[in-house]
Amino acid sequence: MKQLSKTELAIMNGKTLFTNRIKKANRDTMAKSELLIKKSTNVKLGKKVTKGKWKGFPIFTLTLEERATCPKSCQHWATCYGNNMMYAYRYEAGVDLENMLELELANLQAKHPKGFLVRLHILGDFYSVGYVAKWAKWLSMYPALHVYGYTANQPNATDPLEKAIGQALLSLSENCSSRWALRFSGNFERNTMTALSVDDKRTKVMLKHKQAFQCPTQISKETGKLAQKGQETLVPDCGACGLCWQASKPVTFITH
Repeated sequence: MKQLSKTELAIMNGKTLFTNRIKKANRDTMAKSELLIKKSTNVKLGKKVTKGKWKGFPIFTLTLEERATCPKSCQHWATCYGNNMMYAYRYEAGVDLENMLELELANLQAKHPKGFLVRLHILGDFYSVGYVAKWAKWLSMYPALHVYGYTANQPNATDPLEKAIGQALLSLSENCSSRWALRFSGNFERNTMTALSVDDKRTKVMLKHKQAFQCPTQISKETGKLAQKGQETLVPDCGACGLCWQASKPVTFITH
């Protein structure tokens, strides 16, 4: 994991390291076939849900710009795994993005009326209360839409904007839990729908007392312990697991 220094411009300005990989969400400047919401090609994520209540749903992803859309309180502000993703395109946040997302979601609703899953956000986060409201609107408009992801925005944050976004997300989670599964990263004050690092001593205590579960894609099938490079894991990908959107217990991850 690449850690940036405090004097790095990306850290000070709240930007990605790879500004040449930022794209505007504008149909006039994008290729005709290019989509913001892309079919998953991520090996860990998988291409389709194969287990649980969302079985059969194709998986799609959305990637925004890391740091530019994230709260500064994020514990991985300097160590974001986006620091190693030099080839990934990030889409610029704003009205154009939201307008295009609505059109693409309408198309996905038509193509997959039985259900589809969008993983938010491979990079980036919820950047405004209005953006959260858009997702609430789209869940109402498109009954086939199902969403899961993680956020560093906390409902109890000291920063007013982060707190407002966090509270809006919490409200959405409470009112639309059947199709919206969002986990609050690094939040030890909640005992449900959070995502924690196994490196934290508090997490290890929770795992010991079965108050949390370890991501099965990171556990060795052979040893039952954290998988080493090349070892087969308990499940091959998120689509074959589904615990992050079905279980309410905190999930724990190895830090990228």
